[in-house]
Amino acid sequence: MKSCILAVDTSTDACSVALLHNGVIHASHKLLPREHTLNILPMIQDLLASNEVEIADVEGFIVGAGPGSFTGLRIAFGVVQGLAFAVNKPVAAISTLAALAYQVAKSESVTDGYVLATIDARMNELYWARYSITGNGLELNQGPNVTSADQLTFEGVKAITGTGLVYENQFVGLSSDVLQDAEQRPRADAMIDYALAHADLVQWQSADQVEPVYVRNNVAKKKSDQNK
Repeated sequence: MKSCILAVDTSTDACSVALLHNGVIHASHKLLPREHTLNILPMIQDLLASNEVEIADVEGFIVGAGPGSFTGLRIAFGVVQGLAFAVNKPVAAISTLAALAYQVAKSESVTDGYVLATIDARMNELYWARYSITGNGLELNQGPNVTSADQLTFEGVKAITGTGLVYENQFVGLSSDVLQDAEQRPRADAMIDYALAHADLVQWQSADQVEPVYVRNNVAKKKSDQNK
C-alpha cells in the first residue's frame, strides 16, 4: 500500500479531505452545502501545506466514488482526476456507502451483524447498501441500490447510518434497538482507513479509468433493459 495518499469526497453536503503521511491520517471535514466548488481546493491546499507535503509527493489519490449527489461526485472526480493527471499518479475509487459502514465498524459500537449505510437520494428515495462486519473489516452483503424507504428490510441489522435516515418515519419494521446515526456523512479519512484494511479489494487505476457510481442511472438502465 502507498505511504502518501490524498483522499477527497464531496458526494453529500460535506467537503471531506484526508491525507495519509508518515503513517498518520490527517483530515478536514466540513458541512458546506452548495459550496463544494469554492472550498474543496483550498481545503486540499491547506491540508497539504500544514503537513509540509507537495502534491508531487502524493503517491496515490482516493475519490469518493458514490453514490451521492451527481454534482458533488462530478466535482470530486474533476478535482482528483486533474491532480492525478498533473503528477501522473493512480486513483482508487472507494464507495461512499462502504466508507459510511466502515465508520461504524471503526467506532466499535457494533461488532457483528449488518450495518445499513444510507445516503439521501432526494425524490423520496435513498441510496443504501448492507454490509456484514467481519473480523477482517467489512463484506458487502447487498446493494448498492436506490429505493423508497418503505422497501428496506432490517433483519439482522444492528446499525443504520447516514443521511437516508431523514426518511425514518417511512421505515417498516425497524427496531428501536438498532443503533442510528443520521449525522454521518462519508469521510475521506474513513476511505483511507478502508483502503488500508481492504488493500486486496482496492483497484488503483489511471485517472482516466475511474468513474463515479451513479446507482440511480444503473437501476434505471437495468429496468429499461428488462422491458425490452
